[in-house]
Amino acid sequence: MKLAHNPFLTGKKMPIVVGHRGVPKLHQENTLAGFQRAVSLGLHAVELDVRLTKDKKAVCLHDHNLRRLTGSSFDVDDLTWDQLSRLRIKRELPMGIDEHGQQVIARYEREERIPLLAEVLHEVAAKLLVNIELKLDVARLWATEIGAITAQVIADARAEHRVIVTSFDPRKLARAVQKESRLAVGFCFDDTMLNFAKPVLHPRRMLSRILESNFVNRLLGTRLVGAEHTLIGHKTVERVHAAGAAIGTHTLFPIGSTTGKPIDPSAMTEAEAFRLVELGVDWIESDDPERLQKLVA
Repeated sequence: MKLAHNPFLTGKKMPIVVGHRGVPKLHQENTLAGFQRAVSLGLHAVELDVRLTKDKKAVCLHDHNLRRLTGSSFDVDDLTWDQLSRLRIKRELPMGIDEHGQQVIARYEREERIPLLAEVLHEVAAKLLVNIELKLDVARLWATEIGAITAQVIADARAEHRVIVTSFDPRKLARAVQKESRLAVGFCFDDTMLNFAKPVLHPRRMLSRILESNFVNRLLGTRLVGAEHTLIGHKTVERVHAAGAAIGTHTLFPIGSTTGKPIDPSAMTEAEAFRLVELGVDWIESDDPERLQKLVA
C-alpha cells in the first residue's frame, strides 16, 4: 500500500516548528488544552507521548509512573481507562532540572485531565501535524502491542497523512507498520544511548556517523529519523536527505529535563536554532514553540 503524502516528509524551505508535548510553557504537557493552544498560536505541529492503560487504551502520557503528573503512586498500566480518566494532572508540576542543574516547577492555572489519543486526533489532527512517540519501557521491553493499537487509532481517525510515529524502540515501530503500512515511522536517537561504550569510543561521534550513514533507515525500512540536536551536523542532514529520508530534532528551549539528564547549554540558545535552520532539518521540537516560531519565521 502506498505511503500517504505527509508534510513531515516533503521538501520544505524552513523546518516545521513542533510543540514538544503541546505548549508546556502555557499548559500541562500532553493535554487537550495544550494542543488546542498550539492551534490558536498558529503552530503547524505538536509532539505527544503515548502509553497504554491496563485495558489497552492509548492515552497521551509521558511518564510510566503517575506520581509526578497526578500524585498517584500507580503506574499507567495498573489502571483501566475508566480509573485513569478520573485523575487530574496537577497545577504544579516538577519538570526536572534546568540547564544549571536546578529543580524546576511549572505552574498552571488549573488541573487538566489525561486525554485518549483518539480524542486528540479527533480534535486537532485536521489542524495540526502530529509526531506520536511510542514510549520505551525498559521494564516492559517485550510489550510491543502499543504499536498496533496506536496504528489502529490513527487509521480510525483517518490521520495517516497527518502524523508520524517515532520511538526509541524499533520493535514498536515494526508493529505499527505491520498494522498500517501507510504510516511514516522513524527511529529516535538520544545522544547518551552509546554512553555504555565510553571507554572504547566517542559516543556522540559514533552516533553522528550512524546517522550520516542512514544505516538505521535502511535496516528498518523507514523514511525518517528523529535525533537530538547535539548529534546533527552538516553532513548528517545532507546525507540523510540524499538517501530520500527526513530528519527532525529535539528539544530546544526545554523547561527542564524530567529524566535527570543534563541539558546541553546550546539547547537554550537562539544560535542553535539558527544553526539547525541553516542545516536544513525538517522539523524542530521545542518546549517554547512560540519563541521558536518567531525565530524560524
